[in-house]
Amino acid sequence: MSQYGCTIPKKGRELIARILAAKLPMKITRVMMGSGVCPDDIFPGNLQDLIEPVAAGTSDIPTYNGDTVHMTVEYRSDLNGGLNRGFWIREFGVFAEDLDGSEVMLYYGTLGDYPQWVSAYNSQGIDTRRYPVSITIGEGATVIIDYSPEAFMTAEDIQEYTTVVMLPQFLVEAQKLIDTHNADPTAHPDVQNLVTTVDSRLALLELMYNTDVSGNPFTVTFETLTGLQVEGIWNTVQKRVDF
Repeated sequence: MSQYGCTIPKKGRELIARILAAKLPMKITRVMMGSGVCPDDIFPGNLQDLIEPVAAGTSDIPTYNGDTVHMTVEYRSDLNGGLNRGFWIREFGVFAEDLDGSEVMLYYGTLGDYPQWVSAYNSQGIDTRRYPVSITIGEGATVIIDYSPEAFMTAEDIQEYTTVVMLPQFLVEAQKLIDTHNADPTAHPDVQNLVTTVDSRLALLELMYNTDVSGNPFTVTFETLTGLQVEGIWNTVQKRVDF
């Protein structure tokens, strides 16, 4: 069975000790998702990076409860331009900035025999995975997010996403449906009947005013064939006999 669980690696604990001693805030710089499996002979607390990094994740803003910081690590298939190929999430890490400007893996999580598949991004939906994280760093400490946390969208975020991303896609798909409907010869029967009636009345006017009739003018329509014998096909829509 593969290892399962979360830990603060040795380098992460050392970083926490340094920033507490210097009374400096902790700067979380990035979240990473990976597909690597931590070997049984390696203690996760000795890791300094993911076994197999794949894609950058995100998080919400940390909250405090005593000396423990709580946050939710998240991966969404629409992050960073959209995921082109799906992958198995088997591990994730939270990284922070050391005092010398380098990065240290502050938190490591491994899903062991319970990996989660993330599908490639498409317009039909967004695949999302979330993992709660708790880091004990000392009461009263401060944590700064050094990247844009996107785990939870505000009302303004949703409005912007809907307007910028979803609305253009909706309009394109709606136009396709409209074009298909308009090209259907059976569509808009009321309009087609109205056009046919207007054509018939226009033809009658042309006959009346463009034809030199010296006797009694008359017209013949085929709204009904009662009492008549004709050869051909009665077109009931256009009120005529087709031969």
